[in-house]
Amino acid sequence: MLIQNALRWGLRRARSVKAKAMSSESLSSLLYDSDNVGEFSNLFEHEKMLADSVRVDTYAAAISRHIKPGDVVIDLGTGTGILAILAARQGAKVYAIDHSDFIHVAEQIAKHNGIDNIQFVKMNSREFTCPEKADYILHEQIGDDLFDENMIVNLLDLKQRALKDNGAIFPGRFELFLEPVALKNDYRVPFIWETPVHGIDYGFLRNHPDVEKYKRANYSSRYIDKSAFDYFLSEPEPILSIDLNKMSGTDSISTRFSASRLVTHAGRMEGLYLYFRAVFDDDCHFDTAPHHTHTSWGNRMLRCTHHDYAVGETISFQGEMVDVRFVDTWSCTFNH
Repeated sequence: MLIQNALRWGLRRARSVKAKAMSSESLSSLLYDSDNVGEFSNLFEHEKMLADSVRVDTYAAAISRHIKPGDVVIDLGTGTGILAILAARQGAKVYAIDHSDFIHVAEQIAKHNGIDNIQFVKMNSREFTCPEKADYILHEQIGDDLFDENMIVNLLDLKQRALKDNGAIFPGRFELFLEPVALKNDYRVPFIWETPVHGIDYGFLRNHPDVEKYKRANYSSRYIDKSAFDYFLSEPEPILSIDLNKMSGTDSISTRFSASRLVTHAGRMEGLYLYFRAVFDDDCHFDTAPHHTHTSWGNRMLRCTHHDYAVGETISFQGEMVDVRFVDTWSCTFNH
């Protein structure tokens, strides 16, 4: 028992050290920058985003509705330049920033389409000094897990240095959801200790020191294909809502949450399904919910010991996000 406890403490300590290291804004930003340059120099990633009609059409509608001739716009992480081009077509003066070499392709796309009111800047946004204050910061620094593309740090930095007092980040409002979910039978993957297979008992492996060391950092979550989704056991409610236009620093984000859900659809809960909503205004928004139109974002499920619920029961859980940017540092406990 002493050995088991020591091993568990050691694993928790290692994860805590990792979380503390990643909590350094400068270190984590450097790591993200390195990964980002590689990922978004991949043409297929841009093709996926351009093919996402939910993403593209919502941005186009918001830009058409809000950006007007003479506005100064910064497009953070321009990629193929589509948001910059849409804003330029509205008559705005646009600064399109990207630290990937792919920005040269974006510049050629704009030139080929007769757009000449965009200044393309190959630079990390934290090194960029805008010659004039901007009316809008456009961005799509939105990761699968909402915050995992260093969105908050980058946008708040640019907002502080380059945005007019009455300017706006677009989109600036976000809601994060973690919803009790039932999966279709063929997609269920229980923990090894939960289900006997052909009469073989694996139950003794729960918290066993010989398997603890094989749990990778992302063991407690997995990406879920939308075809695996069956239904939510309750009506979705955001566990976290933020407005970047009103925030001054990351310390205003609550990293602890407590939720209670009334079961409206009986079934087996396999975990908490993560998705988000991005809001431009009250009428212009999109989300990555599995029962809505498919988007280019992936969805993750935070795994839990499965539990069967009946209609009228309550699902209560508490959680902590040591660092909102890294799901591997999130944890949840349930009151079954």
